[in-house]
This record gives sequence, structure tokens and C-alpha cells, in this order.
Amino acid sequence: MKINKKPWPLSTAYKLRDRIDTNPDYQRPAVWTKSQKQLLIESILREYDIPKLYWREVSVKPDKYEVVDGQQRLRAIWEFMDGSYALPKDLDPIDGHEVAGKTYSDLDSDMIILFDQYCLDVAVLTDTEEEEVREMFLRLQNGTTLKAQEKRNARPGKMRDFVCELAKHPFFAAVNFDNTRFTYDHIAAQMCCLSLSKEICNIKDRDLNSMYENNKDFDAQSSGAKRVQRILNYLHAVFPRKTPELKRYNVISLFLLIKTLIDDYALSGREDDICKWFIDFEGRRAADKKKDAEDQDSKLVVYHEKTAHSTDAFDSLEFRNRFLIEDLFAHVPDIAQKDGRRDFDESQRIVIYRRDGGKCQLCGVECDWNNWHADHKVAWSKGGKTSVENGQVLCPKCNLSKGGN
Repeated sequence: MKINKKPWPLSTAYKLRDRIDTNPDYQRPAVWTKSQKQLLIESILREYDIPKLYWREVSVKPDKYEVVDGQQRLRAIWEFMDGSYALPKDLDPIDGHEVAGKTYSDLDSDMIILFDQYCLDVAVLTDTEEEEVREMFLRLQNGTTLKAQEKRNARPGKMRDFVCELAKHPFFAAVNFDNTRFTYDHIAAQMCCLSLSKEICNIKDRDLNSMYENNKDFDAQSSGAKRVQRILNYLHAVFPRKTPELKRYNVISLFLLIKTLIDDYALSGREDDICKWFIDFEGRRAADKKKDAEDQDSKLVVYHEKTAHSTDAFDSLEFRNRFLIEDLFAHVPDIAQKDGRRDFDESQRIVIYRRDGGKCQLCGVECDWNNWHADHKVAWSKGGKTSVENGQVLCPKCNLSKGGN
């Protein structure tokens, strides 16, 4: 990696901003407040030095860059020049020029010239590897407050890439909280951690960090990856639209609930029932919280506490999961357990074939013994038993068009 320092007048940086990417995937989103932006602009107008910016050169002719450090400053400058905000109304004059409450275009011509000619101190990184850039980003941010997930998002590795893609899953469009500072990525990482573990486990930041470190070569087509996607797909089917009850604290609980049940219980076709149960549960929970302490349900009181403290700890996750499973089956008791055996054995296949005369029970075509499927009349995924009574002959075409069991 090579570093070349060069001054960039603000006017040039503004004119060429379509060549400067302030949001590469390892960067955190815009977090500066208006007052922070105003303070930067005042510093420039008073000709104070501001910290050096680091840009990575990503192409030449035309030159294009991505911002490794300094994106908050660049955004603040560009927004001010766009007229998105004004200076504070109580700002003292600068060299005799009134600047209080003024936007960029309202400034005196001398102030605009001074602003435009102010040079940013830019260190341009060339001949860089992706891992070098991410490491530099983390080091440069060491003096600022970065959330744990923002740091993980800057890590190299395929686990990081998988989590970033998972955070774009359509299920997150249904939740009732924003993706502030990679909140969706944080929850997606916790989902991965739970899904990759056979048992309920801690999903604290140190556990997520270990997961990222130990899975740098994570296979997005692995069974673990497909499992977390399968659970999220099911949750999306349960909550296909915005659901105000889906708060940050209960999304992980729902994920864990489905993870626990999806292999052994016939959840297919029960999406509406589970959605109604969850909305009803949250309603009962909210109503209970409004009661006087002596009238509250003691079990719900404990559940409240588990959703308020150490929500990423094993004990809390285990209690909430057990509590929700019990409540679900108390209110939706007819969710069937899947048959422990999915495939018909040889003797069952012979009986089914002879009973049905070797004919497809949908289209009537005669099937050769070596070219037919033993199908569940009531789908196995919906609780259908792997029994002769629930079996039938189907030709391959009809079985494939019917869909999976």
C-alpha cells in the first residue's frame, strides 16, 4: 500500500463528488448531528485545521475514490454547499463578516471564496488490498465511538458478507424499528450465531466477534446458511407486511422459536395462526403491564424482565423460548408433530403400489415399478404420517408439479 498526500480545494471536492464514494460497505452510515456539522463549517470559515482525510483510489482516468476516513466531514461540507442547513443563529462574526444563521449561498462573496479555496488535507491510498483498507479503517476509528456491529461490518471475511446480505432479507421490512447503525446486521449476526449452534447459546458481542473470526471462509451455500435463510423465509411468510408488534427485543425470540420447532412440527400452512397468536400475545403482555403489581401475571412479569435485561444471554434466551413455546401451544394446540420418518420403506411402497394398481392417483397413467413416487396425501410438512393409509402412487410429473411434502 502506498500513501500520497495532496491538497483538495473544497470547490474541487464538491464538483467531483460523483467520483468520491462516501459509503463503501465497511463504512458506518451518517451519524453526525446538525450541531456537529455546523461546528465543522465554522472551523473552515475561521481557517482552522481539520483532521486529515483518507481516500482509497479505486480507478484512474477518471480518478475515482472511496472514503476510508472522513466521510462525516465530507457529507457535512456537501450538505452545507447544497443549502441543506444554515450556520447557528448565535454565531459571532468572522473577520467582520456576519455569518449567523446563513446558508452557503447567503454568505458574503469573500466568505464563499474563502470557503471554496479551503484545502482538505487528503491522504490517497493506492495499490491497496481489501484487507489492508479495512484494517486501516478500524485503526483510524479507534479514537471515535464505533458500535460493535460497525466494527464487525468493517471486518474482512465471508461471514461478514453473508450477514450483510442477510440483513437485506425482506422480513426486515416488517419490523417496527429502523436500521440505525447496522441494527439489522446485528440481529442477522445473532440469528446466524443461533442457527450455527445446535443448542441455545449466548449471542453477546464477544460471541459474534468469535463467529466472524472463526468463519472467515463461511460457505453461503452450506447447510447452516440455508437453515438461517429458511427460518427467515418462514418468518417473512408469517409477517408479510409491516407489523408494529415486531420490536427489536422480540425478533430474536421469534427466530429462536421457529428454529426450535421448524424441523419437528408441521408449521407449513400455519403462518396466519402463528401471526395471530403473536399479535394476541403482545396485546396480552401489554395489558398485563398496565395492571397493578399485585394483579399482574407472575410469569409474564418474569418474561418482562427477561426482555429488558441481558437479552443476549443464554439464560434469558432459554427462558423466553420455553415461555413462548408453552404459550403458543396453549393457544394453538393443534399444531401437529411431524412423523419421525419421512420416507416410505420398501414394504410400504409395495403395498401402496399394489393397492393403487400401479396407477397415478392424479392423472391415471400407469407407472412402471422403477418410475413412480410414493407420495403423502397429507403433506409430511403439514403433519401427514408416513403410513400406507396416507400414501399414494403418483407419476414423477404429477408429484413434482404438486410440490414438496
